[in-house]
Amino acid sequence: MDTVLFNTHDVVLLLTVYQCLLLCAVLLVFSRRQRLSNLFLIGFLLSNAIVPLDTLISFGTNFRGWAIDNLPNWFYVFEIGYWLQGPFMLWYLRSRFYKGYTLRGVDFFYLVPFLIVVFHQILSYHSLPTDVKMEIQRDQGLLDQGGVTIYFITFAREVLRLYFGVICMLELRNYLQNIDRKIVHGAPQLIYWLRFGVLGFTALWAWACVIAFGLILNVHFAAELPVGPMGLMANYGTCLLLSVLLVALAREAMGASTVYPQLLTKEPINPLIVHNAGVSKLPPVEPEKPTPAPQPPVNPEYVRRLDEIMTTKKIYLESSLTLEALSNELSVSPRTLSTILNRHYRCNFFEFINRHRIEAAKAMLIDPKYQNATMLDIMYEVGFNSKATFNNFFKKMEGLTPRDFKKKANAKSVEERTAVLAESAG
Repeated sequence: MDTVLFNTHDVVLLLTVYQCLLLCAVLLVFSRRQRLSNLFLIGFLLSNAIVPLDTLISFGTNFRGWAIDNLPNWFYVFEIGYWLQGPFMLWYLRSRFYKGYTLRGVDFFYLVPFLIVVFHQILSYHSLPTDVKMEIQRDQGLLDQGGVTIYFITFAREVLRLYFGVICMLELRNYLQNIDRKIVHGAPQLIYWLRFGVLGFTALWAWACVIAFGLILNVHFAAELPVGPMGLMANYGTCLLLSVLLVALAREAMGASTVYPQLLTKEPINPLIVHNAGVSKLPPVEPEKPTPAPQPPVNPEYVRRLDEIMTTKKIYLESSLTLEALSNELSVSPRTLSTILNRHYRCNFFEFINRHRIEAAKAMLIDPKYQNATMLDIMYEVGFNSKATFNNFFKKMEGLTPRDFKKKANAKSVEERTAVLAESAG
């Protein structure tokens, strides 16, 4: 009973575990929105919770000796958390950023390193008898003999975490570039916590790469780098980061935070036509299609009301406008609205809305009041979130890019003014 298992540094690791488990409990009890995102976040938090346990059982000053005698089968079990942190953080961000996000087959390839490590651990350690495991852990020389495997796997693990951190930063940058600027300016705390969390964990994982590389230098090249204090800094930094995020995530889970705006997972694009080099092929002859049966006419009252909504309320200027929101405004079901758009306007919802946005953009481009406005200003003003979508749809409708359209309109206005002046002079 007099044995002291945990020192101050170990308590910091246990506090980190407690914070992660507390956040998981808050999400499970209070948060009912975006269940898929919450599941990914809980997975990320649980993986963060077991990483300190791996550090404790492997490097704890007093706890390691006790664990060798009582828990030899648990060594390297908690290491799986390192391999799961990156995928779960990436999946969480994507599920928050993109509407209708679901895991695809390619996403499960992120788990391949984790599965390989689990298989390696089973063969090289967990399949051994318990007394052999205890001897391996007691004899530091045996661990050093396997350093080529252990320390280089550790370095690869940290590089993989850093890779996922960089991918998450790129996802965040893409998200911030495509959401409405009004949302960014109206919810600065939302953007701040996103950046703080992603950059914080990425920085910690980069620091872990330095520590893992230092371990290799110490073991194989007899260097004397202070990897111990550096590891303690990482432990304290993780605990501090989670302490700050605890408040932000708890507020969000309890409904006090701003709702994340979401982007479409995929923007509509034109299919590319691929030609085989040096091969000339005639286009395939399509069989004649039967003439479709005549469809019932659309209620003209719906068309009148829809035109009125688009003309007077200009609801298409809202960047977050959805089919459901427009159907509610029209007091019809989304399916009925889709039918109206397909039969009467011969287009889908996105084409219908973007046509109105392009017309509004054209008016702004030739309006002297907006001569000093940038293309991005006009793009956001008419409701587009993506510069690529704006340019592609504008060129599809007008045959010109927005910038060329403006140049042509300005040149035309100069010619008209010149002709008026010449006529008045004559």
